[in-house]
Amino acid sequence: MEKITRISNELRDWIIQTLKSGVNPESIVAAMVKKGFDQAFAYSIILRIVTNQSIQTVNSNQSPYMYESTAIAKKGNIIKTSDREIKVLLKMDKPYITYLDNVLSTDECDQLIQLSKDRLQPSEIIDPVTGDKKSVPGRTSKGAYYRLNETNLITTIERRIMEITDHPIENGEGLQVLNYDIGEEYKAHFDYFPTNQIDMTKGGQRVATFLIYLNDVEAGGETIFSKVGLSIVPKKGTAVYFHYGNNHGQVDRLSLHSSIPVQEGEKWVSTKWIRQEMIYQ
Repeated sequence: MEKITRISNELRDWIIQTLKSGVNPESIVAAMVKKGFDQAFAYSIILRIVTNQSIQTVNSNQSPYMYESTAIAKKGNIIKTSDREIKVLLKMDKPYITYLDNVLSTDECDQLIQLSKDRLQPSEIIDPVTGDKKSVPGRTSKGAYYRLNETNLITTIERRIMEITDHPIENGEGLQVLNYDIGEEYKAHFDYFPTNQIDMTKGGQRVATFLIYLNDVEAGGETIFSKVGLSIVPKKGTAVYFHYGNNHGQVDRLSLHSSIPVQEGEKWVSTKWIRQEMIYQ
């Protein structure tokens, strides 16, 4: 079989971010070879990335990302759900980002934190080449994962996210709760999958993220969208929704983001990743 000697923009970007997160270059090369890449080509790609040289990709001439109207963007500055009113604090069109107030009550935030404390485990990433979950230095938080509708509280939050975004609950992965202590962070990354890791039997590509802040952070811990110069300070009960996948199969590379290190106190967040199609649990 002929070895692969081309990469996509998405795979290149994921390799860059994976290297920044602390993964060993040799491990990335070995994984690429396992997936059918030519070994010499894989080493040359890593070398060019490390030395900041340009890389020709299969979609270097790909059309710019096509922005589409999202359901949430049509709802105005007050979004009414079945049990509360959500206030829109910030909007950005490219990439599509909206910052929302009053998403969770103080009591709901506290309950979710308490529910998660005893089930925290070191956070992992999905390797962009192998698809395996692994711990890396660039993601130093701890996390807890929940099944859809696992508890009454989880069901309430899932339903509210659905009513805010109009994405069906079944199109989303189960809620994840993350805890960051002082100095902990998640370096710049994309939430969508590289092309070779899209599994249509599991809902396909991620197209959006709903990130809820469960506490106020004394210093640090902002969510940074570095390509557009946006910094969002955590505020208890608020949420950030960002959309990065369209109906043409494109992904928005302006959605690159990070969680910078906590300087004082700690940080609690809950994440809902939304897929393009239903996930069969």
